[in-house]
Amino acid sequence: MWSAETVFVCALALLGRTERSFPPVQFVESPPPGLSQFVAGYTPDGESRIVLVTSTSAFSRARLALNQCGNVEALREVAGVLAHEEWHVRHGRDEKGAYDAQLIALLSVGASASGPLFHEVMRAKLAVTHASKRVAGVRSRLD
Repeated sequence: MWSAETVFVCALALLGRTERSFPPVQFVESPPPGLSQFVAGYTPDGESRIVLVTSTSAFSRARLALNQCGNVEALREVAGVLAHEEWHVRHGRDEKGAYDAQLIALLSVGASASGPLFHEVMRAKLAVTHASKRVAGVRSRLD
């Protein structure tokens, strides 16, 4: 089984990046209370570090690959999460921008725009942006 650090370095390599060019990353087994159990990574408010959840399916598949960096599809998914969270570190909380960065990263690492991973991220983006518009509409009616 490959270490969390190895999976991280492999995902960065897919992105054409190194650890030195990337924000600090912390590895945790599961998300803290208050976050969805399905979250793959997050950026704590006001911090410039990324927390990567190592119990996700993609991360686990990458760790179990026979060869180092061997499960490219799983590494693409991890790389997409890293791109999403890096966007938050550099630009703030806007989810639309972070999902756009993730989708662009997926394409740059060889994911197909018609493939299941790309569509899964696109569905998540649409759900999150739709929910935020709904919340903004409720707030404006309350003001």
